[in-house]
Amino acid sequence: MANSKRLAINDKPEILSYSSHAKTLAILSTDKRYEAWFHSNYIQLICEKDFKDKGIHLDFYLGPSKDFNFYVNNPWLYSQTIKKEMVNHLTDNITEFVISCIDRNYYVDLHLDQHFVANDPGFHFEPHQFYHDTLVFGYNRSEQYFDILGYNPFYKSLKISFSDFDSAYRNCPIEKWYTVLYLYHYEKKRPGSQSKDYILDVTWIADSLKGYLNSTDHTRLFAMFDSGRNNLAFGMDVYHYYKLNLKSGDFWEDIRPLYVLWEHKKCMLSRIQYLYDHHYLSQSNYAYLKVQFEEIKNLAEFIKVTQLKALISKDNKIIEKIIFNCLDEIASKEHKAINELISALELPLHD
Repeated sequence: MANSKRLAINDKPEILSYSSHAKTLAILSTDKRYEAWFHSNYIQLICEKDFKDKGIHLDFYLGPSKDFNFYVNNPWLYSQTIKKEMVNHLTDNITEFVISCIDRNYYVDLHLDQHFVANDPGFHFEPHQFYHDTLVFGYNRSEQYFDILGYNPFYKSLKISFSDFDSAYRNCPIEKWYTVLYLYHYEKKRPGSQSKDYILDVTWIADSLKGYLNSTDHTRLFAMFDSGRNNLAFGMDVYHYYKLNLKSGDFWEDIRPLYVLWEHKKCMLSRIQYLYDHHYLSQSNYAYLKVQFEEIKNLAEFIKVTQLKALISKDNKIIEKIIFNCLDEIASKEHKAINELISALELPLHD
């Protein structure tokens, strides 16, 4: 019986806006081979046309979910979904169950009552009945704690005692999306594939960029799983619907959409660097595109910070006066820059 074990983790993944991305990338990014997959994806955006539908307001689109889970849509994670009621039927010792999973190299993803998860110094415990998904990736029997990854309130790894973990698990009800937990096993060889590695797909990148520019409904690519919904907007259309919902005055305190937009622009910029480093862009195209996408990323960062200032000052006029104008400027610059990137990817290199 092992005294302690800690699975590989990167607690500073590329995307932090939603845990669905952060947890997946925290595992995958411990192996540099994930980079080709990462830069071939994370291009399309999706949002609810009406935020009152209570879905995710604005996010990256990586395909349909299954069992409340988007993490299945990658090449290397072997995922198992288990009903919480089944786990509780099989064992009354959740601590030993999780330790057993980690011993077999499974990360455990489950919802906890955050009241029992100690926050950063300066932050009080969360109130009861606030439940959030948390990734468990290690344990220490001698010191009686688990290593976990989650928002605390910032995304980071920390320790939770076995007793607090047990309370946090048992105080989370079996309802909504809290009814299941997930086990992830990192497979170095892609399951079901003859190929060990994921190859960067420049054609798919170009097609995805076109889909983003044309606001293409990418749920149609997964029609065998998802019949699609007409309440969703994609690509460039998200700017229009985000502003439309912001004007209602009901959602401007939600900082996540603009955080997603900023991370999206960061991904676009890092993709330019990756494509150049791997000889898919010429020196001249790289130099030009890097400047264009840096400007777009900086604008997105500016409006992200501006929203925070508006929330502190409670000056709603800042929203329309600055953020709306900047969103229009981002959309205009992005349309031009992405068209030029597509052209550069579809033409032979000249230098």
